[in-house]
Amino acid sequence: MIKIVALFILLVFGSVNTVFAESQISSTSGNSLDVKIELDDSYQSGKETRLKIEFLTPDTEKIQVHIDYTIDIRNSNNLIFGPIPLTHTSTGSVSIPVFFEKGINEITVSVEGILFVPIPSETATFDISFGESTAESSDIPAWVKGNAEWWANDLIDDKTFVSGIQFLIQEEIISVSSESSESKSDDIPKWIKNNADWWSQGLISDNDFLKGIEFLVENGIISVFGESLNIGGVDLSQASPVFGSVDSPVTIIEFGDYQCPNCQKWFLNTKPDIVTNYIDTGKSNLYFVDLAFLGDDSLTAAAATYCADEQERYWDYHSYLYYNQRGIDGGWADSSSLQDYAEVLELDTDSFASCMDSKKYEKSIVFNLEEAINNEIKATPSFIIVGANGQETIKGPQPFPVFEKIIESFLTS
Repeated sequence: MIKIVALFILLVFGSVNTVFAESQISSTSGNSLDVKIELDDSYQSGKETRLKIEFLTPDTEKIQVHIDYTIDIRNSNNLIFGPIPLTHTSTGSVSIPVFFEKGINEITVSVEGILFVPIPSETATFDISFGESTAESSDIPAWVKGNAEWWANDLIDDKTFVSGIQFLIQEEIISVSSESSESKSDDIPKWIKNNADWWSQGLISDNDFLKGIEFLVENGIISVFGESLNIGGVDLSQASPVFGSVDSPVTIIEFGDYQCPNCQKWFLNTKPDIVTNYIDTGKSNLYFVDLAFLGDDSLTAAAATYCADEQERYWDYHSYLYYNQRGIDGGWADSSSLQDYAEVLELDTDSFASCMDSKKYEKSIVFNLEEAINNEIKATPSFIIVGANGQETIKGPQPFPVFEKIIESFLTS
């Protein structure tokens, strides 16, 4: 059975969104710094926008290095991003992914340290306003139609084709509204593949093609699951695949960044003993939740692991990143290097590159970051260990005995 996060599927046509402000500068409340924000060229509400923030000295307007800051964004008093944990930028410039919403988005940047010296919190606020303009066509990417053509001609499998449908749902290009029935058959009718082929050639409309997808949902050939995977109060629906047995009595939830030196320290020094004593023996399993906030390459590295997961190689790629970690935004985890790692691991490099170009997992990575914040995780690595009778939090790259004591307490309670 094919599984996707979906309900009854409808194609969404409508509007794209434009922004009225592209670059702004504001002084902090104590006048210690000026803060400049810029949006990338592809800004649209509801889609990922890169928000660049620079911290400037008021007199010279040159970038001030070594700033401790946090940020949150609200729309109509609803929190849509952050607040992120207190974070240090050595360069004085950061770029973060944000999904702005229609209307006025209020950005608050708080500064709590300059040149390693703590200061009383100073804030700078900005308003970004989005309006609407009529779109002339749907936003379905060309690669999704390419997938449909290859699937119709048996050049890719059902799972790869379904990943394209998942992307449309995640990006809200198609929406959902009702549940499917029990599965009547796992066989996909020939006429649906014919529709996919004709759609890819422009011979039938988007709506006609989606009638075939709708048929698969209604008949349970594509299974619908809308429930999140929640363990210990953490929504793991966008996290890594489980490492170990899903039926293990204890779960370790790791929050990490692939550019985090302490995460690498834990990976090299503590994790091997946990794997040997608890994961390989079925006593515990592990999930990894991205808290990707240390640099731009943190985001691309996280996305690469999910593209590897499409080829069932998530944990191989995850491990390779930590074995090869070399600082923050130093080039070792840029797009070119990530593609090289896919080749070293003998992945299908064309499929991997297509996945990375699609940026289909960026929303999931932001979801994971916000899930960490919601669970008061403020640093990497951090861990929540969940057993039948409770849970414990561990901060930092603690040695194996610290984990052993907590896991054994859950196993024997």
